Amino acid sequence: MRSLIGRSFDAVALQEQHKKRRNCIGITIVSILLCCVLFYFAYHWFLNRQFTSHSVTSTMKVQDDKMVHYRSFESGILRYGRDGASAISDKGQTVWNGSYDMATPKADTCGSSVVIADIGEKSLYVYKGSEDKGASFRVDYPIVQACVSEQGIVAVLTEDISSNTIYLYDLFTDSDKLLAEIPTNVDDGYPVSLDIAPDGSSIVVSYLCVTTGIAQSRVAFYNFSDVGKNENCFVGAHNYNDRMISEVHFWDNDHVILFAEKGFAVWENMKQPKAVWKKSFSGEIQSAVVNDSYVGLVLKEGETESRLYLYGQDRERKLAINVDSSYDHVEMSDDEVLFYTAGSCTIYRTNGVKKYNEQFKSKISAFFPGKRHNRYFMIQNSKVKVIRLK
Repeated sequence: MRSLIGRSFDAVALQEQHKKRRNCIGITIVSILLCCVLFYFAYHWFLNRQFTSHSVTSTMKVQDDKMVHYRSFESGILRYGRDGASAISDKGQTVWNGSYDMATPKADTCGSSVVIADIGEKSLYVYKGSEDKGASFRVDYPIVQACVSEQGIVAVLTEDISSNTIYLYDLFTDSDKLLAEIPTNVDDGYPVSLDIAPDGSSIVVSYLCVTTGIAQSRVAFYNFSDVGKNENCFVGAHNYNDRMISEVHFWDNDHVILFAEKGFAVWENMKQPKAVWKKSFSGEIQSAVVNDSYVGLVLKEGETESRLYLYGQDRERKLAINVDSSYDHVEMSDDEVLFYTAGSCTIYRTNGVKKYNEQFKSKISAFFPGKRHNRYFMIQNSKVKVIRLK
C-alpha cells in the first residue's frame, strides 16, 4: 500500500501538470488571437494601401509607329502593327514574334491564342500558345471582324457584295480547316458584333435591322455541339425593338453579355439560350469593361464626373463610385479598374479604394496592368517600361 506522503506528492505533481497545460492552452489561444488581429490589420492595410509614384524595373526599346497597338495578353502585353506582332513578358522580354503584311490590323486574344485580321482585306494571322511561328491564312472575301477561342479556333465575319458569312476555322488541324460556314440571312440584317466562346463551342452575333423604317437589333445564337447540328448551327434568336445591341461578349463558355446604349443583358445556356438578367440606366454609357468576375460600366453624370458600376455573376452590384470623366482609356484586371490619359493614370480597386494616382512628366501611349504584384506596363517615348508602384 502506498503511503499518504506518496499520494500527496502525486496530487501536487498532477496539479502542476494541469496548471502548465492551462497556461500552454492560454498562451496558444492568445497567440492565435494576436495573429488573427495582425493578419486583419495587415490585410486591411494591403487592401487600402495607396501609391503616388513608380520606379522602372525594366525597359525595352521599340519602334514608335502610330499604327502600332498594344493590349493585355496573358501575363504581359501584345504589341502588333502592320508588319508583325510580338508578345512581351512581365519582365520586358520578347516571348515570340510573328511576321505578316497588313494595312489595318486588329487583334483579338483568348488565353494564349491570338488572331490578327486585316480589316477590309482578306488576310489573317493566328498564334496558338503551343506553336512557335503561328499560321497565316487568307479568306475569299474582305474581313469585317475576327475573334479567337482558347484553342485557336477562329470565327471570321466576311462581307460580300450582297451578303455576309461567318466562317469557323481551325488552322492547326491536319484535317479540314473549315469547321463551319454560316451565311447571314438577309432578314437578320447587317452584322455589327460577334464573339466566340472561350471553348469554341458557340458564336453569338448582333445584327442591325431596318425592316420597317426603324433601326432594331437582332441577336442570333449558334452552337457547334450535337444540339446545333442543323443547316446553320442555329439554336436561337431574339429581337430587341427598344435598344441597339452594339457589342456582344462571352463572359464564360455558357454566359454572354449583350451591351446596349442604356445598359446590358446577360444570356445563359448556349444550347438553349435564354435571358437571365439585365441592367438598365438613364445616363449615357461612356465605357464598358469585362473580366472573369465582373462586368463594369462607366456612366457620364456631369461635365466632369462619371460613375463606375461593377456587377458580379451573382447579379449583385459590387461597386458604385464617382470617377473623373476626363479619361481616354479604361482597362480592368482581376481586381482593379485602370483609367488613363496621355498625361495621367488612376487605378481603383474593386473595393472602391483609389490605389494609384499620378501625373506623368512625359506623355504615355498606353498603360496596362501586369500579373505580378504592383507591376504595370507603360509605353512611353518609344519604350515599353515595366514599372513598380511605390
